[in-house]
Amino acid sequence: MNLQQPKNTPAQLVFINGQQTITSSLIVADYFAKRHCDVLRKLDQILIEAPSEFTSTHFCVNLQNQKVGNNQRDLRHYQMTKDGFMFLVMGFTGAKAAELKINFINAFNEAQARLSRTQSPFERQRMLFTWEGGKIVSSQPIDDDQFVTRRDKLVNYIREPRFLSLEQLIEISEAANQQIACIARIGREQARLG
Repeated sequence: MNLQQPKNTPAQLVFINGQQTITSSLIVADYFAKRHCDVLRKLDQILIEAPSEFTSTHFCVNLQNQKVGNNQRDLRHYQMTKDGFMFLVMGFTGAKAAELKINFINAFNEAQARLSRTQSPFERQRMLFTWEGGKIVSSQPIDDDQFVTRRDKLVNYIREPRFLSLEQLIEISEAANQQIACIARIGREQARLG
């Protein structure tokens, strides 16, 4: 079988799920240019032959309800850890398969490094979440020197002693004076024309 050129970035191959790095049978099938049903067949064989202590730790089946034509059916796929992935792809052979395995292993290592960086008990990361309808729709990290507030609270924060440095207060004052002058100019221009 002629394997396609890898088009996925490491972050698209391996994901962080809680405390572990995982991939899925769908991603493996796509990346190695195999039919998903063939990958599932191999996984079913692994689940029969390998010890349950190994398979229960490294493979997790997921059923996703999907409409096919007029029928609803469950699409089965597996999530797997790096060890589960390695066990699955051991039988994939050829130079191109070897290259793809290495890319996947590197993706797992990169994800594990990201996970390790965020697991440090001395490191923290501030996040800004956007909620709509009770659900998080976006998130982004924010630096320690970034400040998020409502407009009606901004003046209170500026008045708070020692919240901002003298240099920051002067910079805010200059920016506010520029805005006031601009608004006054626009007001005078509108009055002259009106």
